[in-house]
Amino acid sequence: MANTLSFTPLSTLNTSAIPGGLIGNSGVIRVISVNDGFSKFNSSRFQSLETKAIGSNTPATKPNSIVCADCDGNGAVACGQCKGGGVNTQDHFNGQFKAGALCWLCRGKREVLCGNCNGAGFCGGFMSTQDE
Repeated sequence: MANTLSFTPLSTLNTSAIPGGLIGNSGVIRVISVNDGFSKFNSSRFQSLETKAIGSNTPATKPNSIVCADCDGNGAVACGQCKGGGVNTQDHFNGQFKAGALCWLCRGKREVLCGNCNGAGFCGGFMSTQDE
């Protein structure tokens, strides 16, 4: 992919004898140097900002986390009926044969909504049963 840069003249300009100078409609000669415009932005200011961001002493996680401990923020836990298998198995003939059908609780999805956070993934949120 090629990038192109094009300039469209907005008004006619007359060049002057001074290199880098332009004479516009007002008759004022202005010479602009690129280095003068960016001299106030030195890299030491940005480097000090980077140092402050890296060297912070604040802990990364909050001590009182609101993430649900039962589902680890996922919002779903393993089905209690099929134990996360998706199929309810029954032993037949003293354990010699197992037969199973689709789990009636999770319908084969292996997960149900967390009862602690009501599927939100965090405690104390929307539709929470905890009173604090």
